[in-house]
Parts: sequence; structure tokens; C-alpha cells
Amino acid sequence: MCSVQEETSLDLNVKFKPTTKNCVKCKTAKAIILIRHSTYCKKCFQHVFVGKFRKNVEKSRTASSYCSGEKVMVGFSGGPSSRAMLQLINEYNEAIPHKRVYSEIVVCHIDESLLLNQKSTIPLIEQSVRKYNYPFVGLYLQDIYNSDVTKSGFYNSVIEIEIDAKISQQKDPTESPAEKLSNLLNNISNLTVKEDFIWYLKLCYLIDTARKNGCTRLFLGDCSTRLSIKIISLTSKGRGFSLPLESSGETNWFEDVIITRPMKDMLSKEIGIYNQFAGLDDVYVQNVTSMMHAKASIERLTEDFIVGLEKEFPSTVSTIARTGAKLTPSDSIMKENRCVICLMPYQENNKIWQNRIIVMTIPSSQQSNGCNYIQLNCSKNTTSGGCINGCNDTSNDESMVNAEFADSLCYACRVDIRDIKITNKKIILPPYVAEGVEERKKKINRKQMRKHIEEYLLCSEEEL
Repeated sequence: MCSVQEETSLDLNVKFKPTTKNCVKCKTAKAIILIRHSTYCKKCFQHVFVGKFRKNVEKSRTASSYCSGEKVMVGFSGGPSSRAMLQLINEYNEAIPHKRVYSEIVVCHIDESLLLNQKSTIPLIEQSVRKYNYPFVGLYLQDIYNSDVTKSGFYNSVIEIEIDAKISQQKDPTESPAEKLSNLLNNISNLTVKEDFIWYLKLCYLIDTARKNGCTRLFLGDCSTRLSIKIISLTSKGRGFSLPLESSGETNWFEDVIITRPMKDMLSKEIGIYNQFAGLDDVYVQNVTSMMHAKASIERLTEDFIVGLEKEFPSTVSTIARTGAKLTPSDSIMKENRCVICLMPYQENNKIWQNRIIVMTIPSSQQSNGCNYIQLNCSKNTTSGGCINGCNDTSNDESMVNAEFADSLCYACRVDIRDIKITNKKIILPPYVAEGVEERKKKINRKQMRKHIEEYLLCSEEEL
């Protein structure tokens, strides 16, 4: 039988954890920061944080950049991650004044104020980056509808989605770019789809601007927390085929413009602490899902899930990010199979695969009411001239444009565009989309022509 005296002696032997800890790096200074299971003092934290950034940047440097430097563009949203990234790039480039890593750094910001009827964010952003004395480019998202935001620089045809759910290609109407963008996004009720459209329009605009400014590299401020959210959300939205390109630390998918994410190893918590120590104030820029509940979109739901899980299990984000970093692009990726909306690769014949796994017929009770959403799965019956899926489409020219457009999309964008509701207002896609459809059509025609005359050619395809 245990006595009270024995219980007291056992309590005295209990070892309590010390309330203060030393830095795990220098072993001497008092730790004031806890990152996952490691504690750091201020000086060591900053050293480790900057070291991660420089390691990622050094990996991305090419042989030519060591000699002459390269002109780069920084995508600057004004948030904590892009704010820290710009500061780190500036310190890295100024470390050796007589031999700078980058010959010129251009800061680019895309204004999204039209989406929320707010004041332009360009003046605030320009003021926050003024101290770096870098060239600043302020863009408005609606200007993606300008004819010069295309590969050729002067393409003025657009794809118009009409009220009868048909798609036609014609010259650019007279509406203003702001009206076109508002009509497009206002007719998308699903916030997940709206977020996707906004992001890929911004990405296209950034890449086009980088090209026009002679920049060979585009820096994006995606941190480890952000990338882990993207890995899960992109998979959920059917973008697994392009996931290695959209979540990698560096990709040359766009050939003349390399996308680099130097913040890929930093947690959002680390970035917040660094900004506080460095006295960096970020600019709050509201987006379409700001202050909304977790179930507003797949992106918001994934963010809420991962951030919540990270509080209980501190290695969640790093585990997801490290797993995603191991993904590599498929060997079947071809440059010509590029989605005309998101500019990402798509699988060959993915439309055939999609038609096998989705419901293609509408119940009779719903069919009589009519459908106000885009249908991209029209398949012509060559004998009767009508659609074998029952969409009553008998216009060969319009169905050809419809089919060419659908075949130029990846699986996820094809699913997204079906969420656009058709109203009495014209729904117009940017000129770069129509240009992509036409380019793909020309490539297919060249392949078919070559196939017909192949037996008469004297040299092989590699010699041409």
C-alpha cells in the first residue's frame, strides 16, 4: 500500500522543462523564436532565413548570368511574401556593388481594384517600392483585353460566347476592357472558377510584360505555406498534369521567360517575423475571397484546412511542400499542347477521356427548361449533320469554332468555362485566347498537310 510520504518523494523526482531555451544554432543567445521544433535568437534566425533565399537564388543562376547579369522582373502584389522577396533580392544584388548579379530589376504590380470597385492600389504599391529606385510597371487587370497583350503584339480578334451557348470568333467589339472583364467575371458564380480565371489572366499578363521589357526571369513570391495549399487545391481542381510546373521552384515552360520562386522554403510565419525585424510594411490588397468563410472556394477551404492542421502538427506544410517538390513533369508533355487560357500543358486527347467519365445527356425534365451554360462537348454526326449529344446544333461553322476552342483547353479549364452563365450581355475572352486557338489550328493544318505529302519529300522532318 502506497503512503503519502512515498507520493511526495515521487513528485520531487519529476523533471520540469526549462522555461527558457538557448538558440539551437549559436547555443549561447537566448531563443526568442520558435519555428516548428527549433528555437532561434534574432541574429541566427535572420541568418538562416537569408541563407535559404540565397541558396534558392544561386541554384537558379545560369552560366551567362555570372558573366553579364540578367534583367529580371519581380511580381509584386504588396503582400508579406512579395515584400520580403523584393527586400532580399535588393540585398543580394547590392552585396557586391561593382559586380551585380542582375543588370536590371523591374518591379511589376497588377491592379485588381476593378473586381471590388475600390480605389487603385498602384499609388500605394509604387510608394512602397520607391526606395529601391527600380523601374516600376503598374498594370490594370482589365488591360489584358488590349490587342498588344498577345504573342504577336497586334492580334485583335476575340472569342465571343453568345446567348445561345455557341462560341464564335470575330473582331474585337467596341466595349471597353473594363466592361469586358466585368461581364466575364460577373457571370461566374463559382468563386473557385473566378479565382482561377483571375490568377491565370494575371500570370499571362506578367509573362507578356516580362517579354516586352526584355526580362528573362520572373520572380514570384510563393512561400512554402502557399505552395502546399496550391499542391492540394490544384490536385482537387483537376490540374495534376500541370502541377509540377505550377508548384516547382523554377520552371522554363515559357521558354524565353523562366519563372522562379525563391521563397519556396520559407513558411508564412517566418516571413512575417522577418518583415517585423526588418521593419517592412506590406500593403493590404483585398481579393474576391478576402474575409469570406472557409467554404467559399476550394482554395479558401484548403487554406483553412492546412493552416489549422499546421497549428497542431507543425511539420504539415513542410511535408506537403517537400513531397510536391519531388514531382516532375510527365514525359508526354509537348510544347504544342498548351491550354489557351491558363497556358499550361494538357494531356493529349484529354477531351475523349473526359467524355468517357462524365454524364453527357440531360434528363428530359431539365432539358425542356433550356440550359444557360456553355456546352463544349458538342460532337457532330457526319451523316445527319446534327449533334449526337442532343444539343440541336446544326451550324457547321459555329460548331467548328466551338470544337477548336474545346480541343485547345486543358481538362480543368474546360470544366471551369462551363460555369460561365450566358446572359443577354456579350461574354468575351481576351485576344490571347483567340490567338492561341488560331495558332493551334495552323499547326494542326501543317501536320495534316505534311502527312499528305510526306511520301514526296526528299528529306526527313529533322532536316527541315
